[in-house]
Amino acid sequence: MPTSPPIVIIVEPAAMISDVLRVEFSRLGFAVLLAANGKEAEEYAARTLANLVVMDVTEMKLSGYAACARIRRQSGYATRPIVLTASQISPQDTAAAEKAGATVLLAKPYSMSDLVRAVSPHLSADDPLLTHPSRGMGMAEPAQQWRSGQKPWRFGDESGLSRNGSILNVVRGVGKRIPLIRAS
Repeated sequence: MPTSPPIVIIVEPAAMISDVLRVEFSRLGFAVLLAANGKEAEEYAARTLANLVVMDVTEMKLSGYAACARIRRQSGYATRPIVLTASQISPQDTAAAEKAGATVLLAKPYSMSDLVRAVSPHLSADDPLLTHPSRGMGMAEPAQQWRSGQKPWRFGDESGLSRNGSILNVVRGVGKRIPLIRAS
């Protein structure tokens, strides 16, 4: 019997971060819903029960915390992890995130591993984010596996980013390829 993939709602105004999250979660077999803002995330949450919500509040500030609180009050979201992210975290941000019902407030920049570590303690052992069959162990597996015996990272085309084969071509704007910058 096929199981439906875990659903992740992502609100991230930075296109590069949004794309990385989308690619990584998709690669792990998750269904990804990209929301343009908190209101759209609320609409997605009203239509489907997501297993995880990741929402940047850097630009949204108060409306981001309010969106988190409204999602938390929706049916089925009382115990679902809602991760808020921000470029800088002040004591006021921490208090607002706690008041809004966020599971975690995560500082940017963060990696998939950071996100997994932040969310994992708040999940039950049978949570689909950990047990989804398309990945074997879901998020519990690291996002990237480095092969032993590889050369250490260095700048240029021999970097770890190009060796692992999981990075897409970098583009800016509409299909303009950014040339590789070589060390002098």
